[in-house]
This record gives sequence, structure tokens and C-alpha cells, in this order.
Amino acid sequence: GIIDEYPLQPATVTVDLPVREIERLLGIPFSAEDAAQMLRRLEFTVKVNGNLLHVTVPDHRMDINDEPVIGQADLVEEIARIYGYDRIPNTIIADAMPPQRTDKALELEDLTRDILVALGLREHISYRLTSPERESPLTTGNGAHGYVELANPISADKTVLRHTILVGLLEAARSNARYTDRQQVFEIGSVYFKEAGEILPNEPAHLGILITGARQAGDWTHEGDSANVDFYDLKGIVEELLYRLHVTGKVEYVRAANESFHPGRSAQLKVNGQVIGVFGELHPRSAQTFELTAAPVLAAEFDLKALMQQVEQNYPVQALPQTPPVLEALALVVTQDTPAEALEAVIVKAGGHLLRSVSLFDVYTGDSIPEGHKSLAYDLTYQTDERTLKDAEVAKIRNKIIKTAERELGAKLRS
Repeated sequence: GIIDEYPLQPATVTVDLPVREIERLLGIPFSAEDAAQMLRRLEFTVKVNGNLLHVTVPDHRMDINDEPVIGQADLVEEIARIYGYDRIPNTIIADAMPPQRTDKALELEDLTRDILVALGLREHISYRLTSPERESPLTTGNGAHGYVELANPISADKTVLRHTILVGLLEAARSNARYTDRQQVFEIGSVYFKEAGEILPNEPAHLGILITGARQAGDWTHEGDSANVDFYDLKGIVEELLYRLHVTGKVEYVRAANESFHPGRSAQLKVNGQVIGVFGELHPRSAQTFELTAAPVLAAEFDLKALMQQVEQNYPVQALPQTPPVLEALALVVTQDTPAEALEAVIVKAGGHLLRSVSLFDVYTGDSIPEGHKSLAYDLTYQTDERTLKDAEVAKIRNKIIKTAERELGAKLRS
């Protein structure tokens, strides 16, 4: 025969199963004898005591729990399996649904991904492990924070947790430059700052964006746009992201004082006075460090949590217009140091409620423009749901915009 000399033999598992528990879980009535017969066919030893089954579990069925409640559920599952799942009738749940709670931060993070993918970018995921030497070409502005060091690093280039998300994007761009000259990618991930006196580091989520190469890819139907992307392409991505996230606060673009970025082609993003991050053209010196010299490299790094705090959960919506709009282009000449957003603010203020939208579409400097000046051209949309606007009404608003811009910024109408 068979002799088992195992020194630590497990105790025999026994479960008391009320018949009402079978009906409660499966929703159909069973007699005590029918349920006992199904379990006996599976080599369970069952004694019936009225409406209670005393079940002894065979030693080879180690999946049956000895906890009373869990063990009862395991036995009911065996009964349902033998009875047939297809024979159990479908019923509508009688209990009330539990309150539904969503993770707003996760939803907004996924929405950010969807927006950037819709804008033509691809998501990139890089290692969070790096080294101080790899990050040294970039001025992260986090010098006050120490690195989180690994006690037993797997390689010499993976000794600490990263301070910036851009290094991974730039290194990937350097590798991919061998196969394509046009790259538009983004990454969402954590960076790690060691805090004095704290056991765990601060792990804010950051958003990184990198675009370089031709503005539009060509295919067999067209040659594409041979011009390289510039600061305004990246600024357009940032503005569209803010718009689709419903960031309705005061948005400011301030000159960035980051040595890793081109001083005249970068900006610091602020929303309601809070610094979100920096974006713009990478300094040629920094780009050269990563061997990306074929075309300008545009990059951005934002504090995702700070950005999400500015998102309006309940945002206003507007009905579709019922009257045709009046479209007009307006070009004004201003001094070279006048920000486009300052002129746009003047136009919006002077246009009043009849001016529905303002969009900059051209910046020009040339022979017809005085030295030290530039021409800013805007698309203007006039509209009201009350009536169709007449030419005289639009001309009156247009003249008010020109006079206000001339008085406040010294702007002149471009002839």
C-alpha cells in the first residue's frame, strides 16, 4: 500500500455549509441531499444534519479554505460548477449599487495622454534610473535637492533616480535620429527629489515633450513641409493642451532663465501665478551634447500635478451659433519688443462682447516694416446670437481696436 511519513501533516479541513447559504449565493433553491450528492461526486465526505451539511475536504483539495465564510463560498462554487453555470438563471441585482468614486488625477493624466496623441505625438516610456553625469548637460533647477542613490546599482549609468524627464527623451531622440529625422514624442512619469530629514523622496509626476525635424511628414501623396518645427509649433501644442484640459485661469508666458534653453526662444509657463514649467528651443550647446544638431530641438517639461490643479472640473459650455460670423484679418505694426499676447489682450478688451475670437496667424519683419518693428496679423471673428452683424457695426469695432492699440501700445495699422 501507500504510507505517508510526512512529518507536518496538515489538519483535516471541515466546513459547515447551511443550505440557505447555497441559495443566497446562487439564487436558486437546493435540497440538502442534492447538494450533498454533488459534493460526494467530487470525493468530499458529507453528513447531512437537517439543513446543514458537515463537509470534510479530501486532502488533495488544497484549494478549499478552512476559514468558515471563505470555505462556504468555495464549496458553493463547486456545487455551481457541477450543477452547470448555464443552468443558473439571469436575474437583476436586488442590492443598491455602491457609490461610484473616480480617481480624478488618473483621469486627467489619461486625458492628457489622449490629447497629445490626438495632436500627433507618440508616447515614450524611459528608465527612471540615470546618473548625475547624464543629467549634467541640462540645468534642471533642482540643485537644492539631492539624488536618491541606489545601494546596489546594476550598471554605472543607472546609479540614481532621475531629476528630469527630458534626458530620457533626448537620449531616445539621439538613438532614433539614425532612422528618422522627424520626431514628436512625449512622456509622463515621476521624477525623484531627496528631501532632507525624510525617509521617502518627493515623487512629482512630470510631463515631457520633445519635437524636432520637419513640421509635417511626407508620404506618397505629397512631399510634406520641409521647414523645421520652431518655438511656435511647440507653443501651439502647449496652448491646445491647456485649452482641451479646460485651464481657464490667467496664462502667462514669461522669459525663461534656464541655461539649457535658448534665451530668446523659450518661455516659462505660469497659470494663475503658479509656475508650471518651461518650454522652448533647446540651447544649441545642450543639443550638441546629445548629438542632435541636424535640426532645432524643441522641448518642454511641466509639473503635471501643478497643471492638473489649474483644470476646471466644472467648465462653461456654449451653444452652437445661430447666426453667421463676420471674419476679418487685422495687421498691426508694433515695436520688436512688444509681446504678441500684450497686443492680443488690447484687441480683446477693445473688441468687447461682439469679438468672439482672436488668433495670431503671422509675424512679419521685412522691407516694408520700419527697423526695430514687426507686423502682427490676427484673424478676428465677430458674432452675436441676437442678430446678423452689419458691416457698419463691424467697422466701428475695428476702428475702436485700432485706436486703442495705438493709444496703449503705439501700434499702427499696416498699410
